[in-house]
Amino acid sequence: MSVAPLSGIRVLEFGHYIAGPFCSQILADQGADVIKVEPPEGDASRSTITLSYNDVYFHALNRNKRSVMLDLKSGEAQEALVELLRTADVLVTNYAVGIPERLGFGYERAREINPALVYVHASGFGNDSPYARRPAFDGIIQAMSGLVHLTGEPDGTPMQAGLFVPDHVTGLYAALAVMFGLSRRQASGEGSFTDLSMLDGMVSLLGPCLAEVLQLGVSPMRVGSKVRRSYAGTYTASDGHIYLAPMTTRMWTALAGVVEAPELLPYFTGPAADSRLEHRAELDLLIERWTRARPVAEVAERMGEVGVPCSPIFSVDRVAADPHVLHRRMVRSIPLEDGSGEVFVPGSPLPVIDTAFSSGPPSIGQHTKEIIGAAAGDAGRTQESTTELRSDLC
Repeated sequence: MSVAPLSGIRVLEFGHYIAGPFCSQILADQGADVIKVEPPEGDASRSTITLSYNDVYFHALNRNKRSVMLDLKSGEAQEALVELLRTADVLVTNYAVGIPERLGFGYERAREINPALVYVHASGFGNDSPYARRPAFDGIIQAMSGLVHLTGEPDGTPMQAGLFVPDHVTGLYAALAVMFGLSRRQASGEGSFTDLSMLDGMVSLLGPCLAEVLQLGVSPMRVGSKVRRSYAGTYTASDGHIYLAPMTTRMWTALAGVVEAPELLPYFTGPAADSRLEHRAELDLLIERWTRARPVAEVAERMGEVGVPCSPIFSVDRVAADPHVLHRRMVRSIPLEDGSGEVFVPGSPLPVIDTAFSSGPPSIGQHTKEIIGAAAGDAGRTQESTTELRSDLC
């Protein structure tokens, strides 16, 4: 990238766990100066054990940032906070509703200090909700959004997704909100406040499900490893599983030829003559009779030869070794915080600044003196009072 899109933009992150840090990491990848403002004990997801699960979790979400440690229960830290707010373009937080106000960086106070501030607050349900004060983690939002209900076998227990989907979706929406806020500010000169709800973000992914319920009177249910409303799904092979998606008449005809089952053909002779979903169980038995007798690699090769979309079900090990993933640089490494080695992290699907993966997460308060000193200088604080403030904060 020749010119970083967010070069010169300062972001204050009051974040922990996933949604807030993920949002600000996206912004840092685009050249923003992200300052992670942490309490004395640091982000709740930090770990003291190098390369433990929590440690690599933290590295995956907090690279390429700077850290300021502020005990916001102290008056000295509140003075420093004011100076930081004056220098910021953006504030992102995923603290629970009410916490920003209690700690002195709620939107009303932040706007008084810096009217041009783009402020994004992501929480479980948003500030304006009958559930505003309820605690919410990723699993709670999965449960309340319908995701858990729609995942799993039809007659089995509802299942959570294998990844933290609501947290990451919220982080993506928060990054969009920041960009929209900066665009509005460029046009009007005014700051903005976005009250972002994790649950809202997941409800936005329901697609046609709401219309099915409210207009068609159909309650969407779990379909296991199949796809609702489409003839596609996962089939068992002799040594694993494979996903097949014979969506068109041509693909269905080709599949019937490969699995040597011409009796499949009458169920789909054209877009207006597709009765496959009504007979899915019996048709799947015919297909799986063939796939079960062959290894995944053979099934994938045979289907690929005739143009039937398919894929083995990849484990994360297989994803990490996939030629596409490696070619697109979606497996990257960054330095460990203590400099003793490196840790692997996901790459970015977007173009990023050259230095995006050259710096690991900061230690707690690593840049406090550097940043607070500069902010104090900008505010006209004397050298003596700046030195005193630094000693109180660190």
